Order: sequence, then C-alpha cells, then structure tokens
Amino acid sequence: MTRFVDHVVDGTAVGRCVVLPGRRYTPDGPLLFFATQVALMRGWDVRQVWWEPPALDGDAAEVAWVGAQLGAALDDHDGRVLVVAKSLGTLAAPLAAARGYDAAWLTPLLTEPDVAEVLLSYPAEQFVMIGASDPYLSREVLDALPGERVVVPGDHVLRVPGDAAAMVASHDRFVRSFDAWLGVIR
Repeated sequence: MTRFVDHVVDGTAVGRCVVLPGRRYTPDGPLLFFATQVALMRGWDVRQVWWEPPALDGDAAEVAWVGAQLGAALDDHDGRVLVVAKSLGTLAAPLAAARGYDAAWLTPLLTEPDVAEVLLSYPAEQFVMIGASDPYLSREVLDALPGERVVVPGDHVLRVPGDAAAMVASHDRFVRSFDAWLGVIR
C-alpha cells in the first residue's frame, strides 16, 4: 500500500519535491524529515511517499516497483520535479534520469550495479550523501559521480555507535549541504 502526504508552500512553488523513503525508513525519519523541511523553506511543494514495499523477486522487479511509485507520485504534476530518495527509494534513479529530474540521493545503494550505473552518468543535477560506514558505500563509485557528494560519519541511517553528538553533527552537515545545493540549483 502506498499513500501520499502533501506539504504546500505559500505562494507559487518552485516545483514538486517527491520524497521516497527506504524499506524501513519512513518520511518522518530524521534525514527525510529535515529534507522535507529544507525543501519547503526553499519554495518546493513536497509530496512524501509512504509505502509498504511488497516482497519482490529480483532487482529488476524492485527497480520497476520503485519507479512506478515515483510515477504515481507525479501523475498529476507537469512542472519542475526534484526527487529526494533514501536507500530503497534510490532505485527510482533510472526513471528520474530518463525524465531529467534533479535529485538528492541519500544513502544510495552505490554497491548495486543498477543504481551505480545510472548515477555515474546522471543527466541532471544530483546531490549524494552517504555515511562513511554505510555498507552500501563504494568509494570507487562515489568518487566518480558527477554533482555534489557529501560523506558524513555514520552508517546507513547515520548512526554513530556511542556518540550521539556525532550523529547530530552528521545530520547538521547534511542539512547545511542540502540547503546550499538547493540554493544553487534554484
């Protein structure tokens, strides 16, 4: 099941920001909560996608399903689009690239060939943020990516065991970097 939660700015929006969560990381998780707030402050209407991913057979089926969720979130929108995706949501990269959407990939699955291949030749503006101890971090892929790249302390959810201040600092660095990037692509 998938549902949408919309947040609308006062006045004319820059466009629609679609927030795609992870498998077990919802739009109210810290990264996506802050991303939503920053996008709103920068003038984007935000549509959060809340989903319960089904059991799917294989990478191609997951890519197709996530892409379909992105497509459904934009079904009635014909303006500018920004995709903000976390983990599983980054499997929307092939569709986002085909449509030329600017995108922020948060803890992307860089070790997955389907994702890495698309991000390495991404045709629009892209922002990539990942934790230094994230199991999906491929330094080789990350270093070759076009666009803004940010590595912060932490794992796949930016958890830094035993150091709460480091976790907060990682989220702070993300917020500041993402905000600056949105200011540049505006």
